[in-house]
Amino acid sequence: MSAQSTHQHQLLPGAILLEEQTSMETFNRDTGVRHPLFMTFFSFPQVLDRHGEEHGKVTRFMSACRANDATPALTLEAFGGLRSYTRDDILALADLLAHFRTPLILRWNHEMNGSWYPWGQQPALYVDRFREFAGVIHQHVPGAAMAWTPNQGWGYPWPGCKYFTPPPEGQADPYAPYYPGDDCVDWVGLSFYHWGETRGANEVPPPDKWSSCLGFGNAIPNFHDLYAVGRRKPMMIAETSALYDLNNTRGGGASEEEIKAAWIRQVYGLTERMPWLKAIFWFNILKHEDEVGGQVDWRISANPAVARIYRESVSRAYSSGS
Repeated sequence: MSAQSTHQHQLLPGAILLEEQTSMETFNRDTGVRHPLFMTFFSFPQVLDRHGEEHGKVTRFMSACRANDATPALTLEAFGGLRSYTRDDILALADLLAHFRTPLILRWNHEMNGSWYPWGQQPALYVDRFREFAGVIHQHVPGAAMAWTPNQGWGYPWPGCKYFTPPPEGQADPYAPYYPGDDCVDWVGLSFYHWGETRGANEVPPPDKWSSCLGFGNAIPNFHDLYAVGRRKPMMIAETSALYDLNNTRGGGASEEEIKAAWIRQVYGLTERMPWLKAIFWFNILKHEDEVGGQVDWRISANPAVARIYRESVSRAYSSGS
C-alpha cells in the first residue's frame, strides 16, 4: 500500500482496536461497516522477544487482519527512547514482518512533535532514526509503507508535559523540523481528538472545529495541502475520536450520542475537500485518561445510536471516493 499505489484509490475506513476489548469481527458487525484497515500498538524493541506478550500480540494481530481481509497498520512505540534499540533490532523486526508476506503500514513513533512521549521533541535525532528505520524496512519488507504522523499543531510545543523541550527561538512550525524526507515517507497523517472545549468535559464540539484544526478558513498550516498534495503522499487521519467521560467528571453534561454524532459528521463531512486523504482511523478504545481521572469511552461501536450515525456517515464518504 505505497504512495504510488494508493493515491488513486477511494477513501478507506480504519479503526484502532485493542484485542482484549473488541475483536475485528465484532467491530465490523457492531458498526455494520467492513473495515479494510486496522491498527494497534506495539512496544519496540520488546516485540522481538519471542517469549514475550508483545510478540504474541503481533502474531495474533496479523492473523486477525488476514482473516478479516484487512491491511494491518502497526504503531511502533519506543518507550525506552530513540536510543533504546539497535540497527540489528530493526533488521530483526524486518525479518519478523517479512515472514507474514502481506502489505502493511508501519507508523513509527507517532506524535513526535508532542511533549508526552519519550521520543518526542528531538527533531534531529528523530529524523535520523526514522530514516534509518525506513531504509531497513523498505529494503527488507516487500509491501511495507512508512507512515509519518505528527500531532495536530494547536498548542505546540505543549510546555506542560513531561518531555517538553523548548524549540529554538523563532521556530514555531509544529511539523517541518520533524519531517524525515520524501524519500523515506510513504504516508503522512495527523492525530487529533475532541477533548471538549473545557479539556476533559462532556461538551459538543463547535461546528467548525474539525475544518479549523485542518487549516481551512484560517491561517494555521493546512497539513493536507502542505504534506499530502504538496509532497504527493496519501494522507491518513491516524487517530481521532471525541471524548465521552462516563462519569461526567468535569461537567458539560452532553450525551454520548450528541458529542460523537457531531464529531463523526465533521470528520467525514470534509473529505471531499481533501482529495489526498485516503484513510481515517477511529480510536475505538475504552481508556483511563488522567485528565478526567477515570474511564473515557472513545468508542463508536458500543452505543447502537452512535454506530448507526458512523455507518451512515462513512457510507456517504467512502462511496463517493476521491
